[in-house]
Amino acid sequence: MNGLAAHLYSIPLLLAETAGHGGEHGVGDQMRFFWFSIAAFAIIMVLAVLATRRLKPVPSGLQSFMEFIYETLAGLPMMVMGPRGRQYAPFVATFFLYILVMNLTQFIPGAVPGTASLSITVGLALVAFIGVQYFGFKAHGPRYLAHFFGPVPIKSLPTLLLGLLLLPLELLAELIRPVSLSFRLYGNIFGEEQVIHALATQLGPPGPFFAVLMLPLQVLTSLLQALVFTLLVTVYIALATEKHDEEHEASEAHS
Repeated sequence: MNGLAAHLYSIPLLLAETAGHGGEHGVGDQMRFFWFSIAAFAIIMVLAVLATRRLKPVPSGLQSFMEFIYETLAGLPMMVMGPRGRQYAPFVATFFLYILVMNLTQFIPGAVPGTASLSITVGLALVAFIGVQYFGFKAHGPRYLAHFFGPVPIKSLPTLLLGLLLLPLELLAELIRPVSLSFRLYGNIFGEEQVIHALATQLGPPGPFFAVLMLPLQVLTSLLQALVFTLLVTVYIALATEKHDEEHEASEAHS
């Protein structure tokens, strides 16, 4: 019984030590976040290579598992955008897998989740932002810029003036998206770390036991935060590309 108690104490204490000191991350801590984010990427690549090394018409084992994951994730953009969402599946699925693996690295003794660093989450949000703009330009061409002037088509001087008034607001709304994405992911994962740290160190002897009881909640949070980030990116892509599809369908109807 004493051995079990010691083991239960060691898990949250170790997690607490890797969470930093009082929420302050120095240069050394940032490098740890960076290297563990690279480790998460390496884990995904190794699994992908192993799953596709010997492809079989009837998948089994790791190949079957990875195909199930991908098909499940491919259903997310299709659920939001319909059949056209399939083309965006690799982009959004990569976000989900990468964020989820980074979140789950917190359960490796001595590891820290990259998503608990604002630098990492800002980088992810910027990649998502650039990807959304790319898909928007790919769908619309230069006409994509028109959506920054508001929802009203510019066909006369009054609509042009209205568009110029809405331009700062539309640009601000577009720029707020990566900020919101990065702080939401960072705040939830970092805040979770601080709760575990407080439970393990501030509540006395019962604290570590409460921290251990929160481990299932940490797994759920890791999954939900990856899903929320991915879903929001999917919605942004849908908004950036939907008008193109509507115009295309309208032109086909007229023809």
